[in-house]
Amino acid sequence: MFRPFAVAVAWGLVFAATPLSAATFLGPSACFSSADIPLQFYAGGSPLFLDDFEDGTLDGGITASAGGVLTTGNLRDSVDADDGVIDGSGSQGNPYFSANAAAGILFTFATRIAAAAAVWTDGRGEVTFEAFRDGLLPGMIGPVAIADANITGQTAEDSVFGVIDLLGIDAIFLSNTAGGIEIDHLQHGIACVTPPSNPVPLPALAPLVPAGLGLMGLVARRRHR
Repeated sequence: MFRPFAVAVAWGLVFAATPLSAATFLGPSACFSSADIPLQFYAGGSPLFLDDFEDGTLDGGITASAGGVLTTGNLRDSVDADDGVIDGSGSQGNPYFSANAAAGILFTFATRIAAAAAVWTDGRGEVTFEAFRDGLLPGMIGPVAIADANITGQTAEDSVFGVIDLLGIDAIFLSNTAGGIEIDHLQHGIACVTPPSNPVPLPALAPLVPAGLGLMGLVARRRHR
């Protein structure tokens, strides 16, 4: 009874710890305009859809779990070039804002897409970027410490995060650990056929792989006694 059960458990641990797709995550990478999308991200070099929120709304059939477009005030931090000039300030543009950065913002797309990105423009603490497909997590970036002490529109910390997953994703999620959060240039498009060779973060269950393999090794040793 021990052997088949142990083998099943061991393989279960291994498969549970296997990445859900060949996802490629990119970022954080400095972003001062729409031209700063990493090379080899979108087919043709550009997204099919990019929302800079300058019309004051979230477009493209995308829904957000929290927040809204910030159109007034000196705390706005848009992508630098959105006001017409790259000058170290994004305070004249519109970002998407939520006051509860720790809870984050989940952006859900109208249809499953293969390449998506967004620019994190402001907040405090450490930043996390995640992607989802059918509620599952193919991978993530972070937490990463890119925030500085400035919250009045300075753009030095503005960073793009992206994911390519040829199996498709339904949503992306961004958060930081303190204060509010501002996001800009939410976008998606056709994935490049040969994406950049960045490491793919494994799901949280990845440490179970050695455990599963170790259990299979124990079963093998029992068989040979």
